[in-house]
Amino acid sequence: MRVYYDVTCSFSSKFNNWFEYDAIARSDMKGEVQKCIDAGVSHLHVDVFDGVYLDSPYALTFGPQMVSAIRKRFVEHPELVLDIHLCVDRPARYAAAMAESGASRVIFMFEALRLDEAVEFAQTITSLGMSCGVSINPDTSISDIYPLLETGLVDLVDILAVEPGFGGQEFNPVSEHKIKDLQGWRRERGIDLQILVDGGINSKTIKRVVQAGADICVAGTAIFRHKDGFSAALKELYDQ
Repeated sequence: MRVYYDVTCSFSSKFNNWFEYDAIARSDMKGEVQKCIDAGVSHLHVDVFDGVYLDSPYALTFGPQMVSAIRKRFVEHPELVLDIHLCVDRPARYAAAMAESGASRVIFMFEALRLDEAVEFAQTITSLGMSCGVSINPDTSISDIYPLLETGLVDLVDILAVEPGFGGQEFNPVSEHKIKDLQGWRRERGIDLQILVDGGINSKTIKRVVQAGADICVAGTAIFRHKDGFSAALKELYDQ
């Protein structure tokens, strides 16, 4: 049984809610990443929305250029893991660009592709030297992705506990059942597969998902909007 977990900072909550507050004027990507590193964060979860897969003019974040800028600016931190979550209409077209930009792992939406396309895309990602993850929406059954996982191409499953899109949504408890099911499935098969939970993570929900079997918890709002800052936010999450 795995009893460890990691907290990953999500850059969707901070930078895609521009219509809620004046983040354009005061956002500082370099400074925000540095705060994460200073607080002990080892993973950054970067949500890439193209405004098409999620049909909203506000669901538009950033692309390979931003990933490259983060990697180059923090070259002295080669241990920094950049997980790129592609919520895009044609994910295959981004693979090579993300590899060139320094992405550690590409996580794609299972619902964006047919199963055969998903397998082919996973092969492309790994052939480019990156790790591959797959993400599922709250209304997708965890068993739907088992055929993909059995290929051995995917090393991480991103279980969304909210609808993909914007930060600050309420945690959907259906994710707990999926975590438990996947935890049992991987234990039975002895598969080295990480379970990541994305969305609605805070000091109240993190204990529930970790007890269910999650290895990595993605937190955005709980960290970036904490009244006492990054370090206090992370301590509050780890202390649960």
